[in-house]
Amino acid sequence: MLLPLLLAAAAQGPVPYSTTADWESYPGGVATGGAFADIDGDGFLDLVVANGNDILRQRVEVYLNDGAGGFPPTPSWQSADLDYHGHLSVGDVDQDGWPDVAVSVFLGPNGFGDRGRVKLYRNLGGALESTPSWQSADRFPTFSCDFGDADGDGDLDLAVAVGEPYYGSPEQCRVYFNQGGVLQATPGWLGPAGFAMDVAWGDADGDGDLDLAVCGARGPNQVFFQGPGGLAATPGWTSTDNNNQNGNSLAWRDLDGDGDQDLGVTDNNQLGGGQGVFKIYRNLGTGLATTPYWSDYGGMVSAIAFADLHLDGFADVAGGIWWGGTRIYPNDGGAIPAAPAWTSAKASVVEALFFGDLDNRALRTADLVLPPNGGRLFTPGPAPLHEVIGVQADGVVLPPNAWSADLEDGWIALDRTPQNQVVVRCTWSEELDLGVTNWDQSIGNLVFHRRPRVDLTATPTGPTTLGAGGTLAFDLDLESTTNRPEDPLIAIAAVPAAGNLRLLDLGRWPLTPFQHRTVPFAFPVPSSLPPGALGPWTLAAAVIEAGVPVEETSFPFTLQ
Repeated sequence: MLLPLLLAAAAQGPVPYSTTADWESYPGGVATGGAFADIDGDGFLDLVVANGNDILRQRVEVYLNDGAGGFPPTPSWQSADLDYHGHLSVGDVDQDGWPDVAVSVFLGPNGFGDRGRVKLYRNLGGALESTPSWQSADRFPTFSCDFGDADGDGDLDLAVAVGEPYYGSPEQCRVYFNQGGVLQATPGWLGPAGFAMDVAWGDADGDGDLDLAVCGARGPNQVFFQGPGGLAATPGWTSTDNNNQNGNSLAWRDLDGDGDQDLGVTDNNQLGGGQGVFKIYRNLGTGLATTPYWSDYGGMVSAIAFADLHLDGFADVAGGIWWGGTRIYPNDGGAIPAAPAWTSAKASVVEALFFGDLDNRALRTADLVLPPNGGRLFTPGPAPLHEVIGVQADGVVLPPNAWSADLEDGWIALDRTPQNQVVVRCTWSEELDLGVTNWDQSIGNLVFHRRPRVDLTATPTGPTTLGAGGTLAFDLDLESTTNRPEDPLIAIAAVPAAGNLRLLDLGRWPLTPFQHRTVPFAFPVPSSLPPGALGPWTLAAAVIEAGVPVEETSFPFTLQ
């Protein structure tokens, strides 16, 4: 098995991130939960972070996007309240078009031995409320939560992972149902007692509704299936590879392209019983295998996430480690390599990994047509989604209160069962940036910007101070960062310090997957130059999409 995996790794190109982060927040936060979400409604993704963990009582924060993909080093908004915050989930609970933020509180104000809760910050038209307007009436230690439509009515309910495996006693995971845009104060579903550090909604059996995966600590992973009576109270699937694991995160995604959701888990070895591995359970179409088909040792592994970085239709695997930074394993047609192809330079204490297009440079919008599946849950394909603009079912445009969405996982849940087709108008990106939360207080949260799909570099190969009759010579290096053919339209222009640019060339330069191509150019300078043409110029080359430059390179030259 090892040889095919190594060959798979060699067949993929480089991971399209620098190993050094492009942005880092202030240090000092014990950051745990994190997500990209358009909090202020300007069309650009902001960064939401929940701080505290089991170390300090701290705040929830929002870093607003500057409209060019950047964030300030310090938060634009902070919650007024302090807590030992765990992970968070983003979703539009009241279906008013603004994303709300649910946050797990791991411990009460007195730390270990004091019980936490879960709470919700509503989005009040572009800004989160300073204190949560909803919190659970019951108290318990919770490290993670996840929005999902648990009862098929088209709105978002909240599942909560419950348990404190260090010193605590077994606790019950729970679901708070949404009634009329308001989460109920007490849970409408309780699971069996245990220790759970994460929960995630996903359609494990492909029947068109959301099942609930629970990440076990001091116990196995479990999946609770939907049935005629709702979410089952006992698990319909239990992993068997490590019944005393120290699991702390999990996520669903189809990794082998068969249309079924596979399950990724981190099994941290901080506590006894943990094996210290990232692992993936394959969905066989007849159910999840109870043992993983892939794993890799990382020690204190802490986060797992998926995104198609090479645009070949297969989601790649990202993993985080305490004091080990972030790793990426490129997926080659369903084969995950035995070792990572990319590791971040800083060995941060990773808690959450998440993806999104921060500068909107590579957004795509389309009407995606989906056949009926006998259920109310639909996955258009791209994940994460940037935005769901609207939904039609059987030719009827659905009002906003008839559907909900999870942008990170890329699904839409309806309040009805379509008979003919569903049309989802949505936006997604082909250049996903990577966000990382970190609770090492000497390092901030990190953002890695994805390299362009076609990277351009113009390098002069002759003089750049030219007179009449000279030649401006340069090489244009084109590099594809995708595992598919690219056919970029490239414009080359000479740009004066003042006045109109001169278009020198406009054409397409096809590239095969991951191809690097050097194209030489030589443009003659006219034999006679008017005085107004003398002085500084810039040679600029750009990839053009829909009439807009999306990637540019340049160098200066002078006419004298």
